[in-house]
Amino acid sequence: MKNLKKRLKDLGLFDKILIGLVVFLVLFFAYAFFRKTTFITITAKVGEEDVVWEHWSRAWFSQLFYEGMKEKDGLGKVNAEVLGVHSYYTYPPKEAVYLTIRLKAVYSRSSTQYTYKGLPVVVGTTIRMYLDRVLVDGLVTHIDGIKDPREQKILIVEVQVREENPTFLESSGTEEYIADALTVGQKIRDDQGNEVIEILNKKVESAKKVVTTSDGRVIVGINPLRKDVFLTLKINAIELNNKYFLFDDIPISIGLKIPLNTPTLTILPEVTKITVQE
Repeated sequence: MKNLKKRLKDLGLFDKILIGLVVFLVLFFAYAFFRKTTFITITAKVGEEDVVWEHWSRAWFSQLFYEGMKEKDGLGKVNAEVLGVHSYYTYPPKEAVYLTIRLKAVYSRSSTQYTYKGLPVVVGTTIRMYLDRVLVDGLVTHIDGIKDPREQKILIVEVQVREENPTFLESSGTEEYIADALTVGQKIRDDQGNEVIEILNKKVESAKKVVTTSDGRVIVGINPLRKDVFLTLKINAIELNNKYFLFDDIPISIGLKIPLNTPTLTILPEVTKITVQE
């Protein structure tokens, strides 16, 4: 080490500049060889909590986005462009928007990974874009050309419509008009027309009610004013790591509620049984 330092001190200015230039060229060519800029197409999910709009109003959330929105760098070159927009309602009254985006990313051969603004672009990560006047944090759900770890699965899911009603604490039923609004064969689709949920079967009973008698006995009675509604649903779900999801990130699990949105009704039935259709 001492000999190396001594030799460097003995070098002239020209030699030092030449060595520095060589080192710079080696690093530059290594960077250029192992990294390149390319355009990829991704899908990103955006929720209302992930958006800041310069001129916020009471316009519908999904109307903030449109095909052709762009993010540009300081030289006016396009870094990101929206190619398509679709949306659906999740938990009422929340709405999720999916953006198909052409993204200018950097590909590293050494790590076989894309990055955008220095951050990795992989399924499950968040990317930040300034699309026209909208600041967006989008969750990456798909990248074209890269193997998707998710799988499509058909689930047969049994649910019960359960409501918390302070007037009927002993009863788990719902109103009769809600039961009537649910019909066998009814299909729920996303805004692209893809079928997501179908009602295969419906059973309606007078709601059971816990009653305490005058002598202290607890019995199960009938509440004629409310209905117990049991549905069998066919769901086009996503499987990831042995777990099932609706709309990418809504878990389908026994004891949890899932959104059921028809053109005239929005409810959150509770999952009681799950069967995977082979």
